Amino acid sequence: MSIPSKTHLFVDSLKKSSNKGDRPLFIDDTGALCAKWKNFTLSSVFQPIFKSNELSKAFAYEAFVRTIDSAGNQIGADELFTKATDHDEITGLDRLCRTMHLLNFALQDIAGALLFLNVNEGLISAVDTNHGAAFRKVIDALGFSPNRIVIELPASLVKDTKRIHFVLQNYRLNSLEVAINIQSINDLQALSERANIHYIKIARSFLSSDKAFFDELHQINQLSKQTNTIIAQNQVTLDSIDDPKVMLQGDAYGIPSTLKD
Repeated sequence: MSIPSKTHLFVDSLKKSSNKGDRPLFIDDTGALCAKWKNFTLSSVFQPIFKSNELSKAFAYEAFVRTIDSAGNQIGADELFTKATDHDEITGLDRLCRTMHLLNFALQDIAGALLFLNVNEGLISAVDTNHGAAFRKVIDALGFSPNRIVIELPASLVKDTKRIHFVLQNYRLNSLEVAINIQSINDLQALSERANIHYIKIARSFLSSDKAFFDELHQINQLSKQTNTIIAQNQVTLDSIDDPKVMLQGDAYGIPSTLKD
């Protein structure tokens, strides 16, 4: 698989720009593609996600933003989004991060792997029309396949049945698959009618540590035949799982990195 030609053309235009850092997206002195927002410099890191029965090759990568302030200090993503003063700024920042991640991922030319992109709760609240439409235009403009994008929704959305239905419907209309974070098995009740959800994500700490662990995985996977369970934030490996519908993520399986050789 080759890097999309439209992505090449866009990145080449950034490389030729004489105003490095003056544009929202730019190439820094090390050759990395970064973003500037207010007084912050943003960059991308990616954490691998593996199918539990195939740990030799990543099935997907989740993108995270790394942020450096004007004093050179790193701040977390949650703190970054508190710097946005209104819905428009939150929406713009969220879309800027996803566009940066998409470009950095496309440039790695990782054959077949999916890209998980988080959507901030603030954007979910701010957008009341067609979720996914604006970002789908970005995907198409860069020549990237929308079938390789998974939009990851925050756990706060799960209990809002009406809103999650609207958001899911819109992302599907834009040919984007969705991953939904949950914090307990009880959260599945709000998802019982969402038969087309492809990925349910839950942190290892929210699942049982005894034999009930496998019963809980079974409950999640029973949501539909299409549902895959991602167990995230694993600090130790889970050697007893060998199921293509169960995926594993966390520092035990690889820390977030820039994917550079």
